[in-house]
Amino acid sequence: MTSAKYHPSDEVLSDFAQGKLSTGMSVALSAHIELCQGCRQRSSELESREIVSWLQADRAQPLASPDFSGMLDLITSQPQSTSETKAAPHGEEEPLVAEIHLLDHSITLPRVLAKAASRGLVWQKLAGGINQAQLQIDNETQCEFLYMTPGSQVPVHRHQGSEVTLVLDGGFEDELGHYGPSDFLVRDKRDQHQPSTEEGCLCFAVLDSPLTFTSGLARLFNPINNYRFRRATRSEERRVGKECRSRWS
Repeated sequence: MTSAKYHPSDEVLSDFAQGKLSTGMSVALSAHIELCQGCRQRSSELESREIVSWLQADRAQPLASPDFSGMLDLITSQPQSTSETKAAPHGEEEPLVAEIHLLDHSITLPRVLAKAASRGLVWQKLAGGINQAQLQIDNETQCEFLYMTPGSQVPVHRHQGSEVTLVLDGGFEDELGHYGPSDFLVRDKRDQHQPSTEEGCLCFAVLDSPLTFTSGLARLFNPINNYRFRRATRSEERRVGKECRSRWS
């Protein structure tokens, strides 16, 4: 367990408690909560508050007679499975990717990230000492592990939407500060920055829109960034669609 300096706001924690965040954002936040005792306690308090509010609102509503005919119509209108659902044989579950191996040591992942990474990680070397492994988690966000080798930096960029970054190991800095293990950062359209690291850094990042490089030759990669974001979100949409078709066939 590590001590973080940067944490999600109460607004973000409240949205998490109400289920308003995308799955990708929820995964990043869940991982931070696992690592941060303070946010874990605060999240639990907000969830309890939401439950009390829901119960109070529910009691204030007048009781209505159940529409059994409408319920029956809804049930019979659903597609029916033509094959019997069987549990996966014991021992055939996908093993969790509990660790990520870096140059000279290994990092134990929070449980939620270990589960997400169990679909498989394919690392790609990008320019400037940046390594990336994308995860397909939902069809709204681009989720990825980023490893910045010691002495590397990301070109200056801004965000078209929001980016959440969870530091898992090492640290990096930008114009606004230095960030270490368990820190949870949110960047949005107002921010332009250039992350860099002297010691090396492993992060988990979630973007709801492509980033835009703003200087130098890196600007040539902006069309590629837009394409990669669309491909990441559409790939998950196709995967979910395939699973649904398989389930009901």
